[in-house]
Amino acid sequence: MSAAAKLKLSPALKQLIALPSAKGAALPSPPPAAFKSLFDNIRHKGERGGIGRETWLTLGTAALFTVNSPDAVCQLFNYASEGNDTKGKVDVASVMRETGLKCISFNGIPRSINNLNALHSHLPEEVLQNINEEPQRVPDSIPKLYERGLSLWDGIYEPHSKKLIAKLTASHPDLAVHILNSHYGPLLSDPAPQPGIYQLGRVLTSVVAIAALRAQTGVGPQVTSHVYGLKKSILEGGGGNGEVLQGQDWLTSDDGVSWVIESVDDVAKAVRG
Repeated sequence: MSAAAKLKLSPALKQLIALPSAKGAALPSPPPAAFKSLFDNIRHKGERGGIGRETWLTLGTAALFTVNSPDAVCQLFNYASEGNDTKGKVDVASVMRETGLKCISFNGIPRSINNLNALHSHLPEEVLQNINEEPQRVPDSIPKLYERGLSLWDGIYEPHSKKLIAKLTASHPDLAVHILNSHYGPLLSDPAPQPGIYQLGRVLTSVVAIAALRAQTGVGPQVTSHVYGLKKSILEGGGGNGEVLQGQDWLTSDDGVSWVIESVDDVAKAVRG
């Protein structure tokens, strides 16, 4: 047996790690009836504005990953896929997986790992047999990744994108380099389209950002930046490259953005109490 395999944690250390004050456990889901009422309300308000399932599902997934309730993530899959055939269930799972992956850039790797693991364990066998299993963000040339990331960055932050890069660089010389080459390039910007592979797209990526940051709390300036990013997402030069999302005109209006923010607040309150 290797030295690494022999390592043990003392009872005292285990007890310290598990202290209730550390809040080491994920949060439970609201009761089923309350959960259904919550998302019925969110969905109906959004649908009155013309948005489709993709949008409220993206919003809900990002909020639940951020407040860290894997049980509620699984409930959301059940809610969104109820009555669907296999393809519909795969579509729901694909939206949720991609949203959860992009949440890494806003609330960190551990929560995305735990919630994606829970979602995967919850998916029916028919979904697991039909959902894509090939990685799409494979190593690519550094210049191409940087170009992709910078394009998304400019689409969100213009006319302040260069000034913001300079500010980040002043804080730490590698901060902008890391953000662009580890997040905006390979993760937040979508890879080249592939037949049958789901991508969130530019507009919903901004929805992920707003939902995760709002649910996180304490980062109001970043929420404001990504509200501007959402509003610019359908404009020329906003990074959308002609893609069209159902209800995008309403979603990017003040009423639509208010719906996103208020819905996230409702989700966070329902889970956190």
